[in-house]
Amino acid sequence: MNILLTSSARRIDFVGFFQEALKRMGVGGNVITADPDYNAPSLQQGDLSYVIPHQADSDYIEAIKKICQKHKVDCIIPLNDWEVPKLADNKEEFKELGVSMFVPDPDVVDKVRDKGKYRELLGAFDVKAPHSYIKYEDAEKALENGEVNFPLIIKPRNGSASIGVDIAEDHEEMKLAYNNAVKQIKGTPLNDVTYKNPEDNVIIQEVVEGDKFSLDLFNDLDGRFMASFVRKQLEMRAGDVDRCITVHDQELNDIARKMGENLGHAGYINTDVYFDGKDYYVIDINPRFGGGYAFSHQAGADIPAAIIALIAGREVKDDWLVEKPDCELARHDVVVHIDEEKKRHDYSDI
Repeated sequence: MNILLTSSARRIDFVGFFQEALKRMGVGGNVITADPDYNAPSLQQGDLSYVIPHQADSDYIEAIKKICQKHKVDCIIPLNDWEVPKLADNKEEFKELGVSMFVPDPDVVDKVRDKGKYRELLGAFDVKAPHSYIKYEDAEKALENGEVNFPLIIKPRNGSASIGVDIAEDHEEMKLAYNNAVKQIKGTPLNDVTYKNPEDNVIIQEVVEGDKFSLDLFNDLDGRFMASFVRKQLEMRAGDVDRCITVHDQELNDIARKMGENLGHAGYINTDVYFDGKDYYVIDINPRFGGGYAFSHQAGADIPAAIIALIAGREVKDDWLVEKPDCELARHDVVVHIDEEKKRHDYSDI
């Protein structure tokens, strides 16, 4: 079985998770890594590694297809927000190549990447989201009539990596943050992976203050809900969770089940959820593996094994779908040598 991890970047740990699962389950094959940066650390870990075009490049999909055809790839696991819409749009073509893709269908991707419509989307199945305003004038009116109050958060509707995110404490700061978000969208790949104009791709949202949780949910390829994982975020570094603790919270697990069953997506979704002392609010939804899964894996979960079993037609073990509660976990950095031999593969050589 050959598994392709796209936009693998710094995710050396994810590559190892899949390699270990293949070995432990006695399934022969390779974990193939692909990334636009020749010096991405994960390319040093992959059994085979490729330098590919950026996710926003017009040749991105063709490069992925070539790798799949050459190595008879069985499944694709995306690890970056920007590539998910393109992969989703081409799911049927990859299916014809015999490639299973753990990516939601395009309509689901469009829905979950539009942060401006979370209240409408999630409210349909009784999950809360903050008030959000797509038009600047609507946010001004909401402030005037007392629907929301400062502080407010300004960010892209389909954002990634905290690009263009800012907090406004008053009207002047809100205007500056809004203009800055538009400017940043124009200068990043976010401008290439959405059909919206930059001015239409910014939302102004009420800030929910309180405890923050990572809530992950996993469905099989047919969109059946299989598992959820909850981690309370204790410390952040450079936009990523640096320290957390696994928790068992029935209300959060119920939210994950509602989302998994109603979205009916294929694959992994990770979300950010805030608790204001009374209610839980879904702030962000990412239709791919988040780096925080590594914490749940360390706490006993094994979604890579579940994915391999699903592709191979084997039984998915229950203990792969749960994590031990009350595990406090923290990240650490590792250094890898960029070996010329490991970075030699370029998709254009196929």
